[in-house]
Amino acid sequence: MKFKKLLWASLGMLLTIGVLNSCTHDDDLITPGGTADLKRGTDVIDMAGGWTFDKSHSSVIWETAYMGTAALLSGRFNMFGMTSMKFDEANPANTSFEGWVRLNTVNTGEPGRDGGCLLGTFGTNATNVDQPENIAKLKSTSVTLSTTDKGYIVLADLTFHGVTKQVTVKLDYNGTAEFTGTTPYKLGGLTAQFQFNAKSDFGIASNNIADKVSVKINCNFKKS
Repeated sequence: MKFKKLLWASLGMLLTIGVLNSCTHDDDLITPGGTADLKRGTDVIDMAGGWTFDKSHSSVIWETAYMGTAALLSGRFNMFGMTSMKFDEANPANTSFEGWVRLNTVNTGEPGRDGGCLLGTFGTNATNVDQPENIAKLKSTSVTLSTTDKGYIVLADLTFHGVTKQVTVKLDYNGTAEFTGTTPYKLGGLTAQFQFNAKSDFGIASNNIADKVSVKINCNFKKS
């Protein structure tokens, strides 16, 4: 009998604790399902409308697995530019761009590599300037809104070594800011990332790199 009373008492205590605990979460933050707030603004960055490309504060960076299996080999290009850029934050159908790089201006910070085997890997040489084999271009063909964040999904034509293939680019808008001083100006930034198959799609014959190459483009624009 004493055992039964003890058992019922214990169960009562557990139920009481459970009820009390269930009442202590009234102020807890409940994370709703679905995607984040995808509201976008109405900013426009247009090189035909007074904006200029700020090359000094922009970059084109690439990386790939060294020898196809080892740690990442990475670098950037010293010579690159934007032929055109029109970005409409609220209307992706109005957004378009085209940019280029000179492949023989590759820079990994290692002189022995940059001036030698790496130029061969890119299929160019130190004396090239604007020859087709020394210029890679990226030109957008369509832009749509991302459904998971405030970015954009871009289909673009990548021209590399005379071959043109479609790539998918993730474009993100970094916003604008105004700066005062002797010459006030407005600054806006965009970031683009994509991958391409250097060997299987563009015919690069080199064991120094993996087939998959990742590219990240940081573009800043100014308007007086």
